[in-house]
Amino acid sequence: MRGLERVPVSVVLDSVGVRTGELLSDERLRADLAAVVATGWFADANVRIEPYRDGVRVVFLVVENPPIAQISVEGNTVINTPEIVTALNVPVGQVLNVIRLRDGARAVEKLYEERGFVLARIADVGVTGDVNARLRVRINEGRVEAVQYKGVVKTQRYVLDRGAVVVPGRVFNVNELNADLQRIFNLELFESIQARPLPGSSPDQVIVEIEVKEQPSQQARFALGYSERTGIVGMLEYTEKNWKGRLEQLSVRYERGLGDRNVPSLTAPVASNFSITYRKPWLDARGTALEASLYEANSTETEYAADKTIVSRFHLNRLGSSIALTRPIDPITHAALKLKSERALVDLLPVDPTVPPCDTDPDDPACPKPPPTYITSGRTVSLQLSGVRDSRDSRTSPTKGERFGASIDLALPLIGSDFSFGKYYLEYTRYIPAGSFTLVGRAAVGFSHGTLPYHELFTLGGPSSLRAYPFGYLRQPTFGLVNLETRVPLGGLATMLKEFVGILYVDVGSAPISSSILLGYGAGISVKTPVGPIRIDYAIGSEGTQTWISIGHPF
Repeated sequence: MRGLERVPVSVVLDSVGVRTGELLSDERLRADLAAVVATGWFADANVRIEPYRDGVRVVFLVVENPPIAQISVEGNTVINTPEIVTALNVPVGQVLNVIRLRDGARAVEKLYEERGFVLARIADVGVTGDVNARLRVRINEGRVEAVQYKGVVKTQRYVLDRGAVVVPGRVFNVNELNADLQRIFNLELFESIQARPLPGSSPDQVIVEIEVKEQPSQQARFALGYSERTGIVGMLEYTEKNWKGRLEQLSVRYERGLGDRNVPSLTAPVASNFSITYRKPWLDARGTALEASLYEANSTETEYAADKTIVSRFHLNRLGSSIALTRPIDPITHAALKLKSERALVDLLPVDPTVPPCDTDPDDPACPKPPPTYITSGRTVSLQLSGVRDSRDSRTSPTKGERFGASIDLALPLIGSDFSFGKYYLEYTRYIPAGSFTLVGRAAVGFSHGTLPYHELFTLGGPSSLRAYPFGYLRQPTFGLVNLETRVPLGGLATMLKEFVGILYVDVGSAPISSSILLGYGAGISVKTPVGPIRIDYAIGSEGTQTWISIGHPF
């Protein structure tokens, strides 16, 4: 061996197959020379045949790689140099092994890939100097040259760019791109979204093309419905989700009711409900949203005694407005501050309108109209601070994730309220996938202080709480509620049922929270429609059965 200085002789001897006493062949020498080079320790290697006694001597001539005294990394911005040097795994102070260097380069690229930087590559590796050499590694991280949108017709470009992470000049990261696609999808303006990287103007740049298909942003609906609170109701609603392509939302809803079916027309005047809501989703660079609304709601309310008999019936008119500011804390957490003003008027109704003389003249002095326990006429002006942390995979039909919400609502005479109270509310919902099933659990609790008007009390009963009992069955200053539900897609039974979901559920609750627990259970079915899931629930409880028709899941 000639040329060895730092590399042990055994490295060469262990890699060659030629042995003393054997017949020498060109094929064997070529294979041995390749094996010496393959060790990675040498910059050059040759073999020489010299006469020796009665035969020949095989001499391997090698040039060792230089020892590495220093490693420098260039072009890295998203991963620091010490991490890259560690992944490279090239010892300082030892002769460079190019095989180890090659494996280390792959490890560096894998390090980038694991963190989402899938376009990063080792662009160049060089060694300068023969003694105390410097190993130079240059990385091409792959930067975004431009972001292009394809298929956008109505939506303004700045709506798509707001909150974007993948921007020109930034190192391309597939995880950040997926987050941007999810953010755009959550705007609820597009039927489909897909992205692809395209070659940029130079090898170290990429153009990100995002192709979308817009869906109609305007929607008009007409419906007929019934509830015990409002009677038979006709509804007309117009919604624009993307006004002038700016994602501003405008919704106008009008309802015309014919009163409670259990109340003669003399005691159930025709009532109209309306609401107008405007939402601007982006007021400042931090994503603060503004929402303002004006509404009027009319309903027939019933108050029950401890033995569940009706003690008061009345018509409740609520006219109000609100303005709210909502700001994201992180991608799944939002906080909101709302100012609300509402005037409530109570018009007493007969407890039993079918009993004479109420059936002919509800204003007859002989027709009793007991008032509700809580005086409700007056104006409530309140400030509400709320927060929501929502990691669900879908807002309309979630199958996994969780949602936690909390709110504090304070009515203050200082700002013009006729009432003074505080309400505190907590709610937690968890969605657990179990094969094709989805298990859903919700727990909610509410507390208060001060004197709450009747319409501000916490309620149990209705399609979104204790479903086996009528709406407003219990109204109290405190309450507790637990719902357990199993949602089963029915598409496995028949193709024609692929849009249907079967539901089994159990509800338990109490109001006030220290009272005895009420239990209800039942079954339901929902069908997917363009306006969201339409759901029918049939529930059984101690007071009989209830049937509910609603749009969307109750939680």
